[in-house]
Amino acid sequence: MDRLTQIQQRQAEIQARLAEIEAMPEPDGDDAVRSQALAERNTEVDGLLAEWDQLAAEEKPLAARAARMDAVRAAALNQGNREGIGRGEPRGPQIVRRSDSPRGDRSLDELFWATDEAVTAGSLDKAGVFRANAYGARNPVEQVMIRSESGLAAQAPRITEFRPEHHGLLRSFQGTVADMILFGLLVDKRAKSSRDGFEVARAHRLFRDRWASLMRAMDVDTAAEGGVWVPTGIGANLHEKVRASGKVAPLFSRIDLPTNPWKWPVEGADATAYRVAEPASDTETKMAASTPGTVTPTFDAEIFGARALFSRSLEADSALAILPYARRKLVQAFVDAEEKAVLDGDSDGTHQDSDVTGTVDARTAWDGLRKRGLANAGQAATAISSANIAAVRKDMGKWGLNPADLAIIVGVSNYHTLLPDANLITVDKMGAQATILNGQIGSVWGVPVIASEHVREDLNAAGVHDGVTATKTYFLLVNRMEWAFGQRMALDVEVDDSIYRETFQRVLVGFMREDFQNIGDATSNDDTAIGYNTTP
Repeated sequence: MDRLTQIQQRQAEIQARLAEIEAMPEPDGDDAVRSQALAERNTEVDGLLAEWDQLAAEEKPLAARAARMDAVRAAALNQGNREGIGRGEPRGPQIVRRSDSPRGDRSLDELFWATDEAVTAGSLDKAGVFRANAYGARNPVEQVMIRSESGLAAQAPRITEFRPEHHGLLRSFQGTVADMILFGLLVDKRAKSSRDGFEVARAHRLFRDRWASLMRAMDVDTAAEGGVWVPTGIGANLHEKVRASGKVAPLFSRIDLPTNPWKWPVEGADATAYRVAEPASDTETKMAASTPGTVTPTFDAEIFGARALFSRSLEADSALAILPYARRKLVQAFVDAEEKAVLDGDSDGTHQDSDVTGTVDARTAWDGLRKRGLANAGQAATAISSANIAAVRKDMGKWGLNPADLAIIVGVSNYHTLLPDANLITVDKMGAQATILNGQIGSVWGVPVIASEHVREDLNAAGVHDGVTATKTYFLLVNRMEWAFGQRMALDVEVDDSIYRETFQRVLVGFMREDFQNIGDATSNDDTAIGYNTTP
């Protein structure tokens, strides 16, 4: 293991320990005992911070050197950067050509939607500042479908397809355009779409010079493409923040839907291999045929929308100041809607919960995990424990065999109840090599335990809300390989002022189109199990 990796692993351990100390309750005992305990904590914190500073100072040159090495390797692999050598010509040094522009032959749309394969997980605080997961969790990010220069649909590139020294400039471009879109929508009542908002900001004094400087850095002619290009959607900046903030949704894979609706042929029952006899003539019997079963789950993308109200008289300087808040409101709204729909979704005419009556509720978009668990593999569990988790997992049969495919999802009260269980290995004890998921509190029998504040705790003994008994909750075990998201349209924003005209307000609306489906080969598969009738 190289020194840079050692430093980064130790830094992750320090972050985890500092988070653990910060979460500790006030010590018990008399004043002297409490003072001594607090002093010991402060001494440990000071020591960890001092070690962090030393590691950060040592890491900086090593990280810079690693980035330069990556850049040299990338350039060396590019045949266009090498001098041709003709037959009989003397061999000379190979000259690496340097380019300060990340453009290459990429369109601005491709740069705008370039995402990483996975991003640091965490959450946005009330000020709109992203707080990274203390244990280094990372959430996957799917590639977004965009329009190519020829007008055909194509996948946006990954950020790793660009040279490392250009990543900062690309992120600055994506973040600036997202800010420009929101700013223009906030200050100009004529701006209705993301394209309108961007064009307003591009001409505004607060962004005009910033945009021109950014285009020069990217080697884009502001009198040509840089002056006429307009974005489609809100871009990778907010898209990645939505993915980074999720807890339940990132457990499942995502696919891009080429049409809507779209039937996805999925392999069902496995093919069977047979023994074939050694041929002794040209009239031997053919081998037995085996045709694997297929199912065709239909992805029918639903529109998810979130809104934030603001005054029609909002000034430009004020709009610039509240951009982080506007971003947080949109991101959190989508994260919450996805999580509620995944957990408690029911697309039947009458929802399983009596208090979900409106058809615009996100929980009516599709059938979620709780509904499938109650239908297929569920049992009453008056309390959550590792033993009851094992019993519910047993109901899953072969779908509950591989812990790497599974996840346990619990609510807030069950999280606190489970913490003292001896079979729960908390994340601080899982080691530096463990892969931590966002929202994960630990693992039971090798299965990650995810805590979600959206697990309902006002259900009856049957695991649904009836408006009468509201004293029970539930926990889930799910095979993550048997579910998938289908995405038709990435995040975009619009503004409307007609609904709230009499209150002198405008509404900022963000929306996306997606679906969530079970992709197993039979509706009776026990790939999702539930423990219900649990007392919080």
